[in-house]
Amino acid sequence: MSGAGRRIGVAVSVLALAAGGGLWLSRIPIATHVIDRELAAKGVAARYRIDDLGLGRQRLTNVVIGDPAHPDLTADWVETQIDLGLSGPRLVAVRAGHVRIAARLREGRVLLGAIDRLLPPPSGGPFALPSLNVAVEQARIALDTRYGAVAMLLSGKGKLDDGFRGQLRAQAPSLTLPGCRVEGLAAAVNLRVTASAPRLAGPVNAAGLACGATAARAVATDLDIGLSPALDRWFGRAQVAAGRVATGGARLDRLAGTIRFRGDADRTTGTADLTLAGAAAEAGRSGATRLAGQWRLSGGRATLAGRLEAAQVALSPAWRARIAAAGRGAAGSPVAPLLAGMTEDAARAAGNMRVGADLALATGTPTLLTIERADLRAATGAQATLDSGAITIGHPAGVQLDGRMAIGGGGLPSATVRLAQPAPGAPVSGTAVIQPYARGGAALSLTPVRFTTGGGGATRITTRATLSGPLAGGRVDGLRVPVAALWDRRGRLAVNPACTPLAFDRLAVSSLRLEAATLTLCPTSRALVEVADGRLSGSARLGTVRLAGAIGGSPLRLDSSGGTLALVDRGFALRDVVALIGAPGRVTRIAAGTLDGRLTGAGAAGTFAAGGGQVANVPLVMSAGDGKWTFDGRALALTGTLRVADAADPARFQPMTARDVAFSLKGDAIRATGALIEPTTGTAVATVAIDHALSRGAGQARLTVPGITFTKTFQPELLTRVTYGVIADVQGMVSGQGDIRWDAKGVSSTGSFTTPGMNLAAAFGPVEGLAGTIRFTDLLGLVSAPDQVATVASINPGIAVTDGRIVYRLLPDLRVRVDAGRWPFAGGTLTLDPTVLDFDAERTRRLTFRVQGMEAGKFLQQFDFSNLNATGTFDGVLPMIFDDSGGRIEGGRLIARPGGGSIAYLGELTEKDLGFWGNLAFQSLRSLTYRSLDVQMDGPLAGEMVTGVRFTGIRQGQGAKSNFLLRRLTRLPIQFNITIRAPFRGLIDSAASFYDPQRLVKRNLQALIDEQNRKTGVQPPASENVP
Repeated sequence: MSGAGRRIGVAVSVLALAAGGGLWLSRIPIATHVIDRELAAKGVAARYRIDDLGLGRQRLTNVVIGDPAHPDLTADWVETQIDLGLSGPRLVAVRAGHVRIAARLREGRVLLGAIDRLLPPPSGGPFALPSLNVAVEQARIALDTRYGAVAMLLSGKGKLDDGFRGQLRAQAPSLTLPGCRVEGLAAAVNLRVTASAPRLAGPVNAAGLACGATAARAVATDLDIGLSPALDRWFGRAQVAAGRVATGGARLDRLAGTIRFRGDADRTTGTADLTLAGAAAEAGRSGATRLAGQWRLSGGRATLAGRLEAAQVALSPAWRARIAAAGRGAAGSPVAPLLAGMTEDAARAAGNMRVGADLALATGTPTLLTIERADLRAATGAQATLDSGAITIGHPAGVQLDGRMAIGGGGLPSATVRLAQPAPGAPVSGTAVIQPYARGGAALSLTPVRFTTGGGGATRITTRATLSGPLAGGRVDGLRVPVAALWDRRGRLAVNPACTPLAFDRLAVSSLRLEAATLTLCPTSRALVEVADGRLSGSARLGTVRLAGAIGGSPLRLDSSGGTLALVDRGFALRDVVALIGAPGRVTRIAAGTLDGRLTGAGAAGTFAAGGGQVANVPLVMSAGDGKWTFDGRALALTGTLRVADAADPARFQPMTARDVAFSLKGDAIRATGALIEPTTGTAVATVAIDHALSRGAGQARLTVPGITFTKTFQPELLTRVTYGVIADVQGMVSGQGDIRWDAKGVSSTGSFTTPGMNLAAAFGPVEGLAGTIRFTDLLGLVSAPDQVATVASINPGIAVTDGRIVYRLLPDLRVRVDAGRWPFAGGTLTLDPTVLDFDAERTRRLTFRVQGMEAGKFLQQFDFSNLNATGTFDGVLPMIFDDSGGRIEGGRLIARPGGGSIAYLGELTEKDLGFWGNLAFQSLRSLTYRSLDVQMDGPLAGEMVTGVRFTGIRQGQGAKSNFLLRRLTRLPIQFNITIRAPFRGLIDSAASFYDPQRLVKRNLQALIDEQNRKTGVQPPASENVP
């Protein structure tokens, strides 16, 4: 090179060096100018300081981007490294110290404020991490979201597309998401990039998570997520755990599991394997539970197919108690052992079960849950399975049932149910085959249960049930009833809408046995049984009932003209009920015009009206009964009032009212008690107690008369017609007791009744002081033992007799045999000859009284004849006859004993009283003696008695005046024959006339004188000629 050339070269070099040095010295202002111009072009406010600017390295400090008061980014320093190559400068590394970034999340995008204006626009190509070395000591990002604030801390270094390693920590005190709330969110995720594919791994925890009624505590998630280089594909897993999850009234304990996934924006699939240590709710609890299956997200729809298994599943004690109690509601019915056993076994099975099901869930439209196979197995051996087909629950389509289900084991009835439904909402048809089920002495068999649903949603069910089992202390065998049920879409169930025959082979309750019979039940409303809105109702009309059987070993016939039955209150009403119990000849009859009642847990109870009947051979017919009845499964009891009448015809006693009646039928024993009341006066007459053994057809009745007092208003004819026309005006009291016994041989009765003293009026005269005890050997027939004794203070058939004693005996057919009757009578005795009196009103009764040793003086003293004195002793007989026309004496006769007697008047009489002739006659006849005196009597006691008096051997007695005429007369054989016609009770006055000369002269002397003037004879016209 020439020298000039060298100088020029040197000069250019010096100039270039000078120029380059000048540029280097001015690099920072130039860079600042360039940066400021670029920030200004982007509209970004920024503040920074360039601490170092080299050919490949730049360092900025105190960097602030955005509003200085609220910057979007701050950094204490930032370094960049640029590689100057043939293609131009290229950023190859960025390093930063402590960085703070304020970001916002809006509409799914992260907004960085002024920083967004510095970022290059999207290229439109797939995302790719830059080949850039990054080192960040600490970047704090404050992410503001509408759900809550999130604070993040990022650090790391390495090449972004391969080899970056970093850590991201995030915290959110509270996030309120749509429908959920997260408390105490904390994440610590490790970031790693390999071959442009990012991977995140680390825990994401929350103190609490609440979504609606579901809340979880101590939620922990361990994430491991891998992304494709373009971030359009992902894979990984999440280990999830929660200490406790509560949803509604349920609680899930220690949720744990693994969720694996792989996919892209169009489709993501994976598996889930979740477990629970246990779960509990008001309805029950479970032990270890697992859900494992495959899931998929595609096209906005999620699906899950897997299996759910749970061990130690149990309903709560309260629910198990409800299940067990449901079977006790039918206590006393034939199905009670079946329901009780089935519900008790179901309750026991529900205490420990293992449940498994194959599930398929698909969200979206429609949402479907399909159960393809399911099984439930209890520790007791009970199980239920769905082993073919499926149950699909869809929204809004509804349910589709198509499959085979089976239950059985553990004491439960075995059944197989086949269901067919071509599509949701289409008719469902099926058949349930239920095996015969027996439990606790009860048995149920059903013909195949066929059911179908119509287009309107109503389900029709048909079968025929045959049932045997206990019934209210007894048993029914072979109870058969067809079942035709309709279950409509509103949930109403109607069973047997038409008349239904109900038959049974045998029915027994306590000692009651009914033979095979068929009853017809007709609904009174829509159906015999209805269930609507959880309420049970239904009623039936019962047709004519004719039942036969036995009770207590005795034949039974039970009839009713019909009635009604109500299901809702278990009530019933029967009409014209008649029960005939016992063999012919000793039938007990119980009847009621109406019988109302209601079944109870203990049996049944109700009321009856127009009741009546007769217990076997007890001669008491009951009617017009009203009262209450109960049946406790062992005994039938009736209480109330009724009318009691004599079964005999004609009746031996008048109908009476029975109060406080208590009737019971237990086993084969009947017992009845009550108080007999005379209905017109309300007078208590007797109490009665009846006991009867149906098996033996034997029993007894006791009638107790504590004391009946007869008064003017309460007379025997109110109690019995037997005394009508025989006695009247009864006053006094009767007490006693009677016993009636009966058996297959017949009826017997005894009794004893006493009166301490009774006054009455009889056909033969008033009776006073009748007293004694009568012992009956046949009370019903009014037959007594021999030698019954009654004492009588006074009987007055016209002549009073006192202090009598009668020995008698009552004979059948209302007859009385008088063996003896004896009274002291005027110094002698009055006796009654043995006789039989028939007290039938149409019969003639005869009494023959005999007089022995009657003294005339004492006889006159009985009648207080103080002016008369008589002597003489009489014997005689007084035959009396009583019939429907009254009483009378036929052939009565009193004869003075040999020796005669005398009659004398003790008073004084003057001429003034009778006149001369009368006084003469009186003084001559005031004292007479007779040799014989004969009195004959015939005629009615209550009418005109014809009495013939015959005197012979008459002489003047001491104190009588004598004259020529009288002395001549007394030497004549004079006989007086006198006939007296007067009432029997007027004879006393006639006797006074005979014995009182005053009366005799006054009434008869003038007639005798007149008669003497007409005739030459000296005897009166009534006498016979005396030779």
